[in-house]
Amino acid sequence: MQAVIQTESLSKNYRGFQAVNQVSLQVNRGEIYGFIGLNGAGKTTMIRMMLGMINPSEGACFINGKHVNLSNYPIWQDVGYIVETPYAYPELTVKENLNIFRRLYGILDPQSVTNILERLNLTRYANKKAKHLSLGNAQRLGIAKALLHHPQILIMDEPVNGLDPAGIVEIRELLQDLAHNHGVTIFISSHLLSEVARTATKIGIIHNGNLHQELSSKELPQLLNQRLHIQTKNLSSTVDLLLQHGYDPHVSQAGTIELHQQKAITSPEQVAQILVQGGHLLTKLSVEQEDLESYFLRIIQEKGDHLHESCIRSNSNRVI
Repeated sequence: MQAVIQTESLSKNYRGFQAVNQVSLQVNRGEIYGFIGLNGAGKTTMIRMMLGMINPSEGACFINGKHVNLSNYPIWQDVGYIVETPYAYPELTVKENLNIFRRLYGILDPQSVTNILERLNLTRYANKKAKHLSLGNAQRLGIAKALLHHPQILIMDEPVNGLDPAGIVEIRELLQDLAHNHGVTIFISSHLLSEVARTATKIGIIHNGNLHQELSSKELPQLLNQRLHIQTKNLSSTVDLLLQHGYDPHVSQAGTIELHQQKAITSPEQVAQILVQGGHLLTKLSVEQEDLESYFLRIIQEKGDHLHESCIRSNSNRVI
């Protein structure tokens, strides 16, 4: 199977700074590839090279098997994209902006604008100037422009930036419908790791310009650490009792006891029985699993990067 999007040893160097280093990846038809990394990791630089906006220092990118370069412009007829902040003509209305792009794409049917307005829930804002749109609706307009010509490939940098929770769900369902039911190939970068975990069928982790890991959505659950969380009224004596029964308890910074052994995770009721029989009042007993954010931070730390403590403790599902 020929990859729809493919990079081969793609690199970008800015006066000695290696923004992207020898990244090779491929995205097949109907896949949603989630590209995640810290700010400055190289995500947007990768997307700009994929779209031919900047030239790589080394390597190459291919769309539908065709080399991305300035002279090969016909390949963009089947590509929709968003890079960073979506651009619009500020003094024109939403509908006028879309009609300009309709003509640029050579779409003759004006009904296509009406259809995309409805699909992105922008109909009520059709006659509103772009400069007066909220951040979320400006993002919707950017997505509408990317989808206007029914592309079979979408390359999108932070596609849900500025959207409220309902809007994020709406765009997630739209992207999944396009990929799973219409065979559209989608490459997205995002800071919203929980959203990537829900949306993507394949995930790539980039750090300091290097592609550190790729995994499928089916592989992810097997890679996530699990632990049994325990809270009692007497922390130290609970730890002692668990040690006596062959467990290896760890006390977290939050003041809870964590057990990482498989026997504790698969049989928490046995742990509960030991503690109750030992006279310990349980206030919490739960098996918890890492989310993609925690996994990402763990992988980056294992690579030797010391993240700021506030980043590690963040519960916002947003890596900053």
